[in-house]
Amino acid sequence: MLNVNTGSKFTELNPKQPEFVLVTSNYSKKYLMKYNLAHFYQFTAESDKMGVIPDACVDILFWKKDGKLYSKIAGTFLEKGTTETDIKCEYFGVRFMPGVNPVKGVVPLSDLVNNEEVFEDMISSHDEKEKLLEDMFFANNFEDKINIFMNYYSRHFDTEAEDKNSMKYVLRNEILKSGGSLKLSDLSAFTGYTERYLNKKIHEEFGMNPKNFIRFIRFQKSVSNLIDTIHSVNCVDTALESGYFDQSHFIKDFKRFSGLTPKSYIDNLLLNAYDKKLHIV
Repeated sequence: MLNVNTGSKFTELNPKQPEFVLVTSNYSKKYLMKYNLAHFYQFTAESDKMGVIPDACVDILFWKKDGKLYSKIAGTFLEKGTTETDIKCEYFGVRFMPGVNPVKGVVPLSDLVNNEEVFEDMISSHDEKEKLLEDMFFANNFEDKINIFMNYYSRHFDTEAEDKNSMKYVLRNEILKSGGSLKLSDLSAFTGYTERYLNKKIHEEFGMNPKNFIRFIRFQKSVSNLIDTIHSVNCVDTALESGYFDQSHFIKDFKRFSGLTPKSYIDNLLLNAYDKKLHIV
């Protein structure tokens, strides 16, 4: 089975959904940052919905309700939105790195944008499906669920190191390394390919146009920077550190993708005890 100890980071960016933390009193999170996986998380829902912000990622979730295990795979939102949850149900989630499609060959990434599907329907083998669902149903704790998923993941997904010379790797790596501060013209100059070709390639590989993918990475970087300084937020510093031209541009983008200004967003997290509910394991 694959090693679930934290690996060397593909980039410094680890995508976040802070409002997931707000729907519970105890949110557990374990970083991985390898095999194209960002982290695992678990929480018991105390609300019937939770806020979602764009992250260019795909999540797979499992939860039990009325003696049955449910699963879903959800793609990124293009703007601030909400997703429904079942109150008092314990959720286990897996978040993949931006631009990664864990069901490639079954559903294109573009079909998951602003959408969610039943994950078990993506598993072609009846025996494999039943084993995964049964093992998840009877799992005793967070670590058991991680190990069960990784055991399944190692058998069904390409967990080998990506070809660092592939166009997909180069594009994703450069965009993530830059924190979303690159333009399509920069990528064209770096790769030697035309902007038209790169526009098509990025849409094929990452399920959205380059502008959105790059903006979501920059937005997620700003979310991380804000949370890292949650008790001493400085919007000017965050804007510059996140690759925005100025504070006005930063606030406009942030409000579009989160529904609030940066300061109001952080104030809401603190008001709802975000920093006390989140537990990194």
